[in-house]
Amino acid sequence: MMKKRQGMRSSAILCVVMLAVCALLCMLPDRYQNESSRIPRERVRVEEVKNDALFPLGIVYSGVQSCRVTVLSGEHEGESVWASNYLNSALDKDKLFAPGDVAHAMVQDGEQGIAVTLIDHDRTGAEAAIMLALSALLLLYGGIIGFGALVSLVASVIIVWKLLIPLLIEGINPIGAAFITVIVLTVIIDMLVSGLSRKTLVAVLGSLLGTLVTCVLAVTLTDLLKLDGGDVPYLVPLISQAHMDIDARSLFCGMMFIANSGALMDLAMDIAASSEEICRHKTDISFRELLRSGVNIGRYTLGTMTTTLMLAYSGNYLSMLMYFMGQGTPVIDIINLKYVASQLLNTLVGSFGLVAAAPLSALTAAWFYTRPSARREREAQGIGSEHSGEGKEPALREISA
Repeated sequence: MMKKRQGMRSSAILCVVMLAVCALLCMLPDRYQNESSRIPRERVRVEEVKNDALFPLGIVYSGVQSCRVTVLSGEHEGESVWASNYLNSALDKDKLFAPGDVAHAMVQDGEQGIAVTLIDHDRTGAEAAIMLALSALLLLYGGIIGFGALVSLVASVIIVWKLLIPLLIEGINPIGAAFITVIVLTVIIDMLVSGLSRKTLVAVLGSLLGTLVTCVLAVTLTDLLKLDGGDVPYLVPLISQAHMDIDARSLFCGMMFIANSGALMDLAMDIAASSEEICRHKTDISFRELLRSGVNIGRYTLGTMTTTLMLAYSGNYLSMLMYFMGQGTPVIDIINLKYVASQLLNTLVGSFGLVAAAPLSALTAAWFYTRPSARREREAQGIGSEHSGEGKEPALREISA
């Protein structure tokens, strides 16, 4: 019980420290700004719309939708003015407004009063409500561990946005930058969830060993399949914005093992936590028994997580697969297309990483948990003494089988 309280205290301290670090990172100035980004953004309510300057092109529109809006925030709050909503025949970017909608808009002073350009529907309130609901559920169910998971989520977003992305724009090698980011995030997330503990060390080592395998395979198999990263989203505008300094192939590889690092962390933590629970109920378990149990746990977890990766990636591209089937495209053509091969490789590399991380995590857990110092620590705390009798041995042997 005392050790549990100490672990909770260390987790709470780490959460507070990480929140302070996140606050400092948020204070870093944004280096990439233009004249448009300096224009104030405000909330406006649409009162009236005019669609006479819109031209339909199939299911999309081009032209300008005029909207009379009332400014809801900022120094021009309460003012009413006509605003412009520009459409460019792009279904994924264009939007149409109706009276009563609340929009996110640029509001700037002009020679004839204020000029308002509508950006999109205002979703800030709904997104904040969803995040608050998730936070409440994490805290209710997970307690201090849930709080650590919440802080780790916030820290991951801020580190990627404030550190990784600016480094990539500056031309830092994407593979090296992504690998270091994965190491930092793995350590931070595992420490925030389980504190400064042996379990954290086991989970970090197991996850990073799997990530190393993923990194090597991503680079090697990208060459084997002759993929150049040309299907990376927004690559063309990114290259022109970064003055042709972006290595698309390296960026693709870096994105690949960043995308799979979360699954590796999950698997390594599952094995580390399960191995620790086994040791709590049998303090004198041998290295071989614990290794066998860890491998068995990893085998079952791996069986579902590999499918999870496949479903996650295929779910994102379901509409593309529907298009191919509707067109009658042969399967052999589909699997040879560059963007399909890229997603297939993403799934396969992640699966290879999981296959490597499972036994490596089990081996790491068995070594750390069965060391003499770990045994003495459990015995000194009396952990497992009431559960290590003969009545529990058959169950343990069943787990280890």
